Amino acid sequence: MIAEVDRHANKPFKYGESDCLMFAMDVVKEMTGSDLMKGQRSYTTLPGALKRLKKLGYSDIAEALADKLEEIPPAMAGRGDVGVIEGNGYKVAVVFTGPYAVGKDVNGVTSVSRSAVSRAFRVP
Repeated sequence: MIAEVDRHANKPFKYGESDCLMFAMDVVKEMTGSDLMKGQRSYTTLPGALKRLKKLGYSDIAEALADKLEEIPPAMAGRGDVGVIEGNGYKVAVVFTGPYAVGKDVNGVTSVSRSAVSRAFRVP
């Protein structure tokens, strides 16, 4: 998990390659061997990402995660579980790393307080 977080920390932010969702899904893939985004990594802009979600029948990242993973209370999330924070009108995927959650934005990999996470999902 940490190796994948570090890999994304060293990559520039790019939609469809190293954005908040790809970051979280790559960590999940590294931990489980399962690519929840298989065949869905072709968007290159935020509008493209939102359009892809809508095409798949989801209104946002949280809905997509809820369809693929078991939802749990954020307080029960463990290391490696995935969460969603909300800000600036968007929902952003993060990964729980222990006392914090980390996510990818244009500034790189950023830590946020667990209390900022509005929804969480167990990674098997």
